[in-house]
Parts: sequence; structure tokens; C-alpha cells
Amino acid sequence: MDDMRWINKIYFVIKYVNITVLFTMFFVLMLQVITRKFLDNPLSWPEEISLITMIWISFFGAYQCTVENVHLKMDILSNKLSEKGKQILKVVSNFFVLGFLIMVVYWAYPFILQSGSLAMPVSGLPMWVPYGIIWISCMLMTIEIIRQIIGGFKQLFSTHSHDGGAQL
Repeated sequence: MDDMRWINKIYFVIKYVNITVLFTMFFVLMLQVITRKFLDNPLSWPEEISLITMIWISFFGAYQCTVENVHLKMDILSNKLSEKGKQILKVVSNFFVLGFLIMVVYWAYPFILQSGSLAMPVSGLPMWVPYGIIWISCMLMTIEIIRQIIGGFKQLFSTHSHDGGAQL
């Protein structure tokens, strides 16, 4: 149960960081519109900041969708399966997702370290700022998928040991 508490805390923090980043992107873009259209003097840095915030929103949002299990899915096959079949399909598909995430986490880390010496052209921020969030989000999604796989196995075996009724 303690593992669920820290996972819930991480999810809660990321959810509100994502909300904050979304509002930051909105205000930066509004500032750019005002300075460009009304003051006829556009700022040079909002484009980079907007790009960084968009990356953060996308990948933290992907983590949120993983935790909430709301990624887009095609359920043609799962609709034709029994409850046990659906659970097995979910565990198997989570193994494929886990394999992909492990590859991303493994191969992205050296790239991020290498790109850390480079700076963004206008703001001067190191390139690990936009790239690092991708790695962090994929690492968090890896942990969540592992948790879901373990939960799926527990549900499979608890469903099997009881009269075939699914437990949530």
C-alpha cells in the first residue's frame, strides 16, 4: 500500500505541474500576440518557451493517460473476448508497451547527456530541458506499466481462484 501512496503523490504533482505548464504556455503565447500585434515589437524567446511547454504538456499528459488508463485503444478484439481473455490481452499488450518504453529509456539517456552541452539558440537553455522531460515521462510510464502488469497478474490469478467473477 505504501507503493500506491508515493505513486499517487507523483501523479498528483505531475498533474498540477502539467496544469501550471499549460497556463504558462497560454500566457507566453498571449504575451507574444500582444507584443507582435499591438506593440509591433515581437519578443524572440516565446517560441522556444512554447515549444518546451508543449513537449512537457504532451509527455506529462502521456504519463497521466497511462495512469488513468485512457490512451486511445482499438477494442475490436477485446470486445469479442471473455473477461479473462480481456485481462490476458491487456497484460500481453502492456508487455509490448513496456518493451518500447524500456528501449526509449535506455537509448534516450546517452542522447540526452550528449545534447546537454548544446544550448537553445535564443533562450540559451540547455537542450536537456526539452529532451529530459521525455526521458522522465517515459521512465514514469515504465514504472506505471510495470505496476499495471503486476496488477493484471494479480487480477488474473484472483479471478481464476474465485468463481470466475472479475474483481476490480
